[in-house]
Amino acid sequence: MRTLADFFSKYLSSLIPVVAVLTYFSPYVWETGTWVPSLFLGFVIFFTGLSMDTSAIKEIRHKKKEWLITVLAKWTIPVLTGIILALVFFKSYPAIAAGVILTGAVPSATAATLYTFLAGGNISLVIASSLLDVGISPMIAPLAMKAIGAGAISISFISLLRSFAIIVIIPLSAGIALQRLFPQLPHRTVYLTKFLSPLSLLVVIHTLTASVQSYFAEEMRLFPLLIFCCVLQTVIPMAASYWIAKKACMHEADARAALFQVSLPNSALAGILAFEFFGGAGAVAPILSLIINLSIGAQVSSYFSTRMPIKYKQAA
Repeated sequence: MRTLADFFSKYLSSLIPVVAVLTYFSPYVWETGTWVPSLFLGFVIFFTGLSMDTSAIKEIRHKKKEWLITVLAKWTIPVLTGIILALVFFKSYPAIAAGVILTGAVPSATAATLYTFLAGGNISLVIASSLLDVGISPMIAPLAMKAIGAGAISISFISLLRSFAIIVIIPLSAGIALQRLFPQLPHRTVYLTKFLSPLSLLVVIHTLTASVQSYFAEEMRLFPLLIFCCVLQTVIPMAASYWIAKKACMHEADARAALFQVSLPNSALAGILAFEFFGGAGAVAPILSLIINLSIGAQVSSYFSTRMPIKYKQAA
């Protein structure tokens, strides 16, 4: 179990594009309803809650300015970037535009915590911000969708909130509650979590890619533009949030945490929601975004850890 857990944890960012590509070209795929990837993403989020260090909420009381800047950056930069890219490049393709916008309007991915840790950033800042994201996203996403135009495509607050509750809020709350009831459980299941969480995410990638396989083929002519937009949707929030953090005189560890928290959305969640509300074409951009932002995030975290290591203890 430990060997498999270490393997999946170490090579997850490489396994995701491999699984997506193999699924796309394979004649044998697992075609399911949206409830299957939703269920497996729920597993990922449950394990996140089970292993989450909730003491970060108490620790963040000493970092109120940093927390506020990170949260404001998270819910302005990616959202506006997604809206602008969608309107400039995909206004004639409402479902694709919706997927691009939704990618910028979902909570941060669990990878934000991992990459922050690898880069020497302040994990507490990411965790505290992520918990707040869960409550903000269902309010921001329907508003962001209005940018496409009335009648082109819509998403109701109640429907989105219900999906968020099933996929995100309930699993996360269950994981945190179980951790509080049995404090030793996260330590005893650490390798099980490290094995099942990435495995569940790979199942999400496979089932989503299988579900939108035909749409990928139909939209192949748009792939260069989609890839370009997904790169911008990652790089712009990264650069902007890090620049703002440094201008605000945030500690280097906090600036790195803000960078990953703001720029790495839960694209798997965006893909599931896009497929549920906008059809297969809507999920194309989030799936590509998942591959691209994890790859760029891995490179940036590696750069920070090897070229710009933090050699002094970060402030509490």
